[in-house]
Amino acid sequence: MITKESVRTDFPDAPEGKASGKSAELVRRLDGYQEAKRIFVGPTARLQQVRINALTDGKELLVPAPGLKEGFYLLKPYEIPFKHLIYAVGYKGLVQYGRKVAAEELCRVPVGLLLTDCLAVDPAGYFVGEGKGFFDLAVAILAELHGLAPEAEAYALGEQAQIIAQEIECGIWDIRLNGFITAEGIALHNSGGHAGQRILWDLLPPKRIRKITPLWKLSMQIKDALGVAVVD
Repeated sequence: MITKESVRTDFPDAPEGKASGKSAELVRRLDGYQEAKRIFVGPTARLQQVRINALTDGKELLVPAPGLKEGFYLLKPYEIPFKHLIYAVGYKGLVQYGRKVAAEELCRVPVGLLLTDCLAVDPAGYFVGEGKGFFDLAVAILAELHGLAPEAEAYALGEQAQIIAQEIECGIWDIRLNGFITAEGIALHNSGGHAGQRILWDLLPPKRIRKITPLWKLSMQIKDALGVAVVD
């Protein structure tokens, strides 16, 4: 087994540039993609083409705000001029062309597919990101708010060299990818959705809860329902 710190030493940065056109096209072939009305795609430049494809394919696109502080932005298809799509799916464009989604709205159209990138992934589907845990936390928030379809699967895009032979240590928060998509094809093929993920309140510092709007709202709801202070 290899530690995440060791992986980050060997893979200090995700591959530069955008995912290949072949990888983005393979996403389109996923059953989960074809059936989903709304998909979640990470905000990195590497996934830009996937975000553009989602909108041109008539999907609603959910993108996390920077640091998840303001939750999630929603971009709807056919509302953005084609020539502005590249700008619209970037961080600056999200503010102009998207809208912040209230926590209570996320359940109205559950996410049917989750897409991210990473530094490395092991044969079991456990992966290493940049170390801030935003993807795992975003999935847990969506699941808690009933914003994930029961069958929602998680995939990462990258390159074949990012698949390592050693098992990566995994924590209780960690999402196990259903597949890893490269230009050569789809690796791993794990089954199971992620709607059962939950927020592990005891492992979240109160300061972090206060900084992330959906977490803060959820903590207040739990406090009101149970009469117990989740955040001191």
